[in-house]
Amino acid sequence: MIKQLELVNRSGHTLRGILDFPDEKDTAPVLVHIHGFGGTKTGYKNAHTHMGRALAANGIACVRFDMYGNGDSDGEFSDMTFTSLLEDTEDIFNWARAQPWAEADNMILSGQSMGGYVAACAAPRLNPAALVLQCPGAGMWFGALERAQMMEEQGIFYADVEGQKFSTAFNKDLHQYEPFSTAEGYKNRVLLIRGTADELVDDGTCQKYCSVYGDACTYVTIEGANHNFASLPARAACEKAIIDFLAK
Repeated sequence: MIKQLELVNRSGHTLRGILDFPDEKDTAPVLVHIHGFGGTKTGYKNAHTHMGRALAANGIACVRFDMYGNGDSDGEFSDMTFTSLLEDTEDIFNWARAQPWAEADNMILSGQSMGGYVAACAAPRLNPAALVLQCPGAGMWFGALERAQMMEEQGIFYADVEGQKFSTAFNKDLHQYEPFSTAEGYKNRVLLIRGTADELVDDGTCQKYCSVYGDACTYVTIEGANHNFASLPARAACEKAIIDFLAK
């Protein structure tokens, strides 16, 4: 079953999403997935859509929302902050957990790229049953404040990111969320996935996350996969890693 979703976040804005739910089930485990920077609930070349349907076919519901300022949700991209992403993640997760079709004790938080960074920061607050990080984009934190200050000193307060108006205020807000210390405190199982041909998230970033989570972390590398797992073998391997991990 596929269902359109809407919720109003704590700031009074409407977020719009999709539920993929297993057929012939009344309740199910729920994976809440957070998209990456400049992305949407469908993912690159519909990768998140395909993942949601694969999860539903294996008995796991998948909830995917456009974050505030992205996709079909309210707001402008220029108004998005890292804090708003974290708040939206909390609002979406808590809303999903309260639904009658959700197994409230079997909620999984997931994110890809920047969404992985967001999910890792939100996990200690939300305490999901499991955490899935696809190439978490922690590297965007490094130098963020300096880049914003340098631009503002030149009277520049917005950047043109492929047609998206990106505010320097985002990076100034981001600076307060050092990725690895903010991820500390989450104790449940973690799956971390990276493609070996990923040019945006390096192995060192993933290893550092693994050191935060210790023995609770399973690190899977997919040979030849890029940042978006954009090939048929890479997409299949990524989905299989998630399904196998959650089956345990």
